[in-house]
Amino acid sequence: MNSKDIKLIALDLDGTVLTDNNTLSDRVKRSLEKAIQSGIEVVAASGRPYGSMPKNVLEIEGLNYSITSNGAAVHDKSGRRIHSTPVSENDVISLLKITEGHDLIFEAYVDGLTYTDSRYTSNPLKYGCSEAYVDYVKASHGHIDNMRDFIYNHRKELDSIEIICTDAKKRAYIRQLISDNTSGFYITTSSENFIEFMDRSATKGSGVEWLCNHLDINKEHTCACGNADNDADMIEQAGLGAAVENASKLCLDCADIIVPSNNNDGVARLIEIILNTNEQGSSN
Repeated sequence: MNSKDIKLIALDLDGTVLTDNNTLSDRVKRSLEKAIQSGIEVVAASGRPYGSMPKNVLEIEGLNYSITSNGAAVHDKSGRRIHSTPVSENDVISLLKITEGHDLIFEAYVDGLTYTDSRYTSNPLKYGCSEAYVDYVKASHGHIDNMRDFIYNHRKELDSIEIICTDAKKRAYIRQLISDNTSGFYITTSSENFIEFMDRSATKGSGVEWLCNHLDINKEHTCACGNADNDADMIEQAGLGAAVENASKLCLDCADIIVPSNNNDGVARLIEIILNTNEQGSSN
């Protein structure tokens, strides 16, 4: 790894900063605080909408920005949305038409809040949710009986749409069907049973790029770390791309450096490497 003057670190949360038990370890928290104290802009870059972001992360002193909903929104420390890229109305209508006749579990993000099919919130484990995230799912802002109607009624204000499906063949078929018959979506996944649809210009990578322009930081001086396919573009575009060792193949292929898993404080190790490299660079 070449010596780099890292000025911004964008970090995925679930499966990267947080353990599989949805917790923030003391070592990782201390490392985030140390990076911030050193002058680095630490940014949470999550697939979650802002209203579902973990408070123990948002409340870290000096963590001033969050990229949420897979890049569809950027928020400042106060929670104010300072950048937004909603899904186009035409694409929403197309998705609903294409999937007519398929009984699917939908989820949607509107104005930083999660609205979920009531079948999913009533029994998350049935639809592939891990036990550690059951409370997270049940805490959705809206438990909706007819998500198709909800999505249509909010078609002009959606940050993203998710389809939850435990059948791998059906999931692949639906993803391909929508991909073949639309052109405006960025389609990705943050976990095995999800297909996620944002505007094609709304990715974590584009969120990092917007924030770099906002803060006047060259992308060469950025680091991004993640674990899932929805992290790959920001990892690839960053000056230093990192993945935890249990990341998806796409993430691993895009990364310049592999760090220990999220359950073994990989983010803390990454920050230790960056701070040590920055210190060596400043002393040369």
